[in-house]
Amino acid sequence: MKSRVISSCVLVPVIVGTALYGGFPFLAVVLIICGISAWEFGRIFDHHDGIRTPLILLVLSVMLLILARYFIGIAASHRTLTFCIMAAMLCGTVLCEKEVPKSALSFVVLTTGMVYIGWLGGYMISLRQLPDGAVKFLMVMCMVWINDVGAFTVGKLFGKHKMFKIVSPKKTWEGFFGGMAFTMLISMLAHTILPPVRATVSMQQILILSAAVSVSGPLGDYGESMIKRCYGIKDSSNLIPGHGGFFDRFDSCFFAMPVAYYIFELIQYL
Repeated sequence: MKSRVISSCVLVPVIVGTALYGGFPFLAVVLIICGISAWEFGRIFDHHDGIRTPLILLVLSVMLLILARYFIGIAASHRTLTFCIMAAMLCGTVLCEKEVPKSALSFVVLTTGMVYIGWLGGYMISLRQLPDGAVKFLMVMCMVWINDVGAFTVGKLFGKHKMFKIVSPKKTWEGFFGGMAFTMLISMLAHTILPPVRATVSMQQILILSAAVSVSGPLGDYGESMIKRCYGIKDSSNLIPGHGGFFDRFDSCFFAMPVAYYIFELIQYL
């Protein structure tokens, strides 16, 4: 717990500060988060499945997708994804020609990593680029953090009914709904006392957003847990003391950020 608190005291100010500042500092933070997460993602399969994925290509492709999202926007960045997938296929073909074992699976890992981390992770950039993007991004990030704390606390105290006994045996339905309730209550409080939040969304909108994040965030966490459970590992790496790896820490964001982005598109009509 001490390590988790110390790591959080470093990570949280960096993320909050760069999100507020925006520009290249925020871009750099997202590049680091997604680049390292991509390396950890590919490394899981390489170490445990005997695949020789060119991790440098995976990391560079993910970072290229993040840069495309920043400089040319979501409407045009799909072109970058198209060429990255084609490059992954070419790489797999070359590996096969060199008789590298399981080269087809290398293509699968490359493509999945690009879409999972590069494309979904890019929504951190897209969300920040919306009008009032700093407030919106930080609202979603705080909701993810609050949901984690609420679900852990309620699950620890009252959890009895398992959600996914194999994928994530410590997660319970009580923790899931407790995290959602906790997130919605704190969001309502934030809307009441924080003018920037109140100026950005209505009470109805923040309730919709907090409920959506409370569902999508845990789904991202369960997805990564599924991968780790298949290979019998606890953490994607040990780069963040007390938290594991970047992939472990930000897996919820890879689902919550895209959902929040489209929620913000929809709630403007409510």
